[in-house]
Amino acid sequence: MQDVKLFDNRLLFKNEMVTEANMAAVFGGKRIVMFGLPGAFTPKCSNKQLPEYEDLYEQFINTNKVDDVYCISVNDCFVMNAWGKDIGVDKITLIPDGNGALTRQLGMLVDKPAQNLGQRSWRYSSYIVNGIVKKMFIEPGINNTSADEDPYEESTPEKILDYVKSL
Repeated sequence: MQDVKLFDNRLLFKNEMVTEANMAAVFGGKRIVMFGLPGAFTPKCSNKQLPEYEDLYEQFINTNKVDDVYCISVNDCFVMNAWGKDIGVDKITLIPDGNGALTRQLGMLVDKPAQNLGQRSWRYSSYIVNGIVKKMFIEPGINNTSADEDPYEESTPEKILDYVKSL
């Protein structure tokens, strides 16, 4: 994968605060771990992936190679805000990608017809430096037909944390 520079405007949520931000300011001059998941309030995303990243947040920061951890989902800002409150997220920055523009830019926008979810993010994690994606861990079997078991092995926080520690 070639380096992808991420610049666009988005709404962000952290500690129940809503902020409109230019992505150049959000990613610029920072080292970020960002993970994408199919949807707020979905079982694996709510019960495993987001809580696991939240639990390991300090370990990412303590590497001195990560400035923040972001979660992006193709959901609107209202859903992301409610989801963050429901789960009790106070460390991870939630990035709603309502129209999927940023997820599409990363090549991770897929259709989920069997679940009637429409277009969603494929599950992945990434390491971003100064707005440039340097490394991605993408779940196998990316497709637009729901022909998968919703894998969650490559994009775990432990996998990308090991990568960051190795830098």
